[in-house]
Amino acid sequence: MRILVLTNHLKGNDGWSRYSLDFIQELQNLGGEVLVLTSEKSNQNKIREYSILRQPLKYLANPLNSFLTALKIKRIISQFSPDIVHFMVEPYATCLAFLSIKNIKFFITLHGTYSVIPILFENFFRIKISEYLSKKFFEKIDGIVVVSNYTKDHFINYFPKLKSKIRVIPNGVNLREHKIIDLKEKPKNKIKKILLVGKIKKRKGVLEAIEALKYYRDNFSENFVYNIIGSYTKKDGYYQELKRKIKDYFLEDKILFLGKISPNDLQKYYFEADLFLMPSLNIDHNFEGFGLVFLEANTKGVPGIGSKNCGAREAILNGQTGYLVDPYNFKEIAEKIDLILNQKSINPGNCISWARQNDIKIKARELINFYFSKLYA
Repeated sequence: MRILVLTNHLKGNDGWSRYSLDFIQELQNLGGEVLVLTSEKSNQNKIREYSILRQPLKYLANPLNSFLTALKIKRIISQFSPDIVHFMVEPYATCLAFLSIKNIKFFITLHGTYSVIPILFENFFRIKISEYLSKKFFEKIDGIVVVSNYTKDHFINYFPKLKSKIRVIPNGVNLREHKIIDLKEKPKNKIKKILLVGKIKKRKGVLEAIEALKYYRDNFSENFVYNIIGSYTKKDGYYQELKRKIKDYFLEDKILFLGKISPNDLQKYYFEADLFLMPSLNIDHNFEGFGLVFLEANTKGVPGIGSKNCGAREAILNGQTGYLVDPYNFKEIAEKIDLILNQKSINPGNCISWARQNDIKIKARELINFYFSKLYA
């Protein structure tokens, strides 16, 4: 089977590229011949890629970019002759509106925010352009992969007639990179280590986590540190707001921004963590489509606390691998932190087991089966 994949890049340092890289590697391991089109070269030695795309957001309500890129894609298709073309980054599917090729099955993965592009705009003309492009490319799509039922429900609220094309295949964790640990080796921290991994922005719920940790300190225990790993800009207004709040609450020695770190150091922080805390928010039409970081933490026996109203509800088994909470209820979050850190309410073995059940190898086989179901329908 020949598969042409379109994605932003293969560096694995954001949600789109992490998803794409993991699936592409497994598709190749399962015997697929994969060619990848990206917007920037990633130098993955074992993956063929051509950097002919623009950055994904350049295709939103911009039919000229979509049309010109479609011409490039058509040439690649004529040379590679794929059986499958898979848009793993939603905005690139706008190019499909200008492609008309027989004997190829087209797939798209819907992650979250960009699953319904027209609602992201306020400008009337951009709404109408994106509605037209979305209608055209969804008419040509044969299979729609959705990473969570939450994203599926969001999508079919706007495109109910496409329900029959959908297959929910949740994100999988790469157990070669995020190795399952022996729980006997897990450190017993005197100072409990809480972790968040993700870019510092409102949607990650960092401010809500700070409010919860203040309540936790005042009512349960001051024996913790919250390590926040991810890129940020010091002059950014949201980051400055977080720093002010931390200072006002006298939490400077307990909440630390570590910035971007190496993959090896990241594994160390996961290994040493006692809890993964990310009470993400839905802001306008932006939401967390799944929450792969919870599964990455699970590989080290680390339970998670995430939000009810997002894809995290499928990344976390509520009461078994962590808890789902109202991100605006800081008292509830603090109580769940206490249950995990002090009451030992979550068995780390459950987290390990859940990570194994969500191995990327299993998810890649589900994707291959979905391909075959459309190829031979």
